[in-house]
Amino acid sequence: MAMTATPKTYDVGIIGAGITGCSTAYYLARQGVRVAVFDRGPVAGEQSSRAWGFIRKQGRHPAEIPLAAEASVLWDEITDEFGFESTQRVKSGILMPAETPEDEEVVETSYRDAQTHRLTSEILDAKALKAKLPELAGSWRCALFTRDDGHGDPKLSTHTLARAAKAAGAEFFNDEVVIDFTRTSGRVTGIRTLRNTYQCAKVVVASGIGSRRLLAKLSYNLPVQNIRSSVGLTTATTPFTQIAMWAPTAAYRPRPDGSFIIGNGYRNAGTDYDLTLQAFTNLRYFLPALKQNKGLLRIGFGRDTIRSLTDLLPGKGKHSPLSEPATNIAKVKQNLAEFRVLFPHVRDLTLANSWAGRIDTTPDLIPIIDRLHGYDNVYALCGFSGHGFALGPVVGKQMSKWIVDGAPSLDLSKFKSSRFTDGDYEIVKAA
Repeated sequence: MAMTATPKTYDVGIIGAGITGCSTAYYLARQGVRVAVFDRGPVAGEQSSRAWGFIRKQGRHPAEIPLAAEASVLWDEITDEFGFESTQRVKSGILMPAETPEDEEVVETSYRDAQTHRLTSEILDAKALKAKLPELAGSWRCALFTRDDGHGDPKLSTHTLARAAKAAGAEFFNDEVVIDFTRTSGRVTGIRTLRNTYQCAKVVVASGIGSRRLLAKLSYNLPVQNIRSSVGLTTATTPFTQIAMWAPTAAYRPRPDGSFIIGNGYRNAGTDYDLTLQAFTNLRYFLPALKQNKGLLRIGFGRDTIRSLTDLLPGKGKHSPLSEPATNIAKVKQNLAEFRVLFPHVRDLTLANSWAGRIDTTPDLIPIIDRLHGYDNVYALCGFSGHGFALGPVVGKQMSKWIVDGAPSLDLSKFKSSRFTDGDYEIVKAA
């Protein structure tokens, strides 16, 4: 299809209609900024509809805690404005129980970080844990509980923010594949899609697993790799708790109808790492992280391996959306079995559905939130490492402040894109 003769013009072009892109569009549009959002698929078409749905401050990398604390406030505001059904936001707390001395060390480390940032976290002994969740079976040493943590529905929430952004004036272009940037005298002036060109005074790249490839067009080689996480949905039972849990062998989020979203625990392998050609580009950054988190990743070859090879071929096929990621059904069934061990009174629950999502991750497991050096009008929001849903609103609001006011109100220096080449980052256990 031919290019349009006269490009459309916007103050800000956002690439990616996931939770981060939609949040950024929402907060910008509310300030009268002329915003356009572009995505090769629908709103929340990829990871933003596949996440567990935890909204938490506990158990995070210390650099993320201030963002997570502010995000919690914004989730309250969004839910108050648009109603419970817009987000299914519940502030019931999240439990992180410990079964072994090693588990207890993980819990206590998280508690110390929580104390540093004055979170509403406490250590529950075995008796207090039993009182908090009587249905929980097993022998437990203690648990971390943060009472104002909670959860929400990722797909509902992302669509709510997209609708709110549209109501405030943002335009959305779905099924619009961005393939490059337009430049004049070395400065980015907009974006180019398979069908059109659009002039944008500023550009925000928030396209999750697609961000790395797009930013490579600007000669940025960010160490972001994709991992695959498989999730299950159980059948419904009589609701007995609103508290979410990240246990050693399984995790869950309760839903209003009595069903549960289930995922892997913090002790066992829960994600698949499909080796691609791109995986070797920044392998030197990821080797320490792979060593630190040995046993938590399953490394192998899959559909994405094949896709990375076919993308080398000429033609437009490389720009089409990725196929549905393969679900590790064996892992989902294992998580369901572990969930039944935790709650034997609902051992008759079965799987109602399962799916997988692709997560863009960095070597230190925290995101890149930065204005690119050499391009003062291009911002990168990627590598959220499975934390994007909870942080989406605060990242969007900070980006709006950065773009409109000239600076964010929170310190984002720990998320700079140059930290890897500078050696200014820390490898931590997966969270």
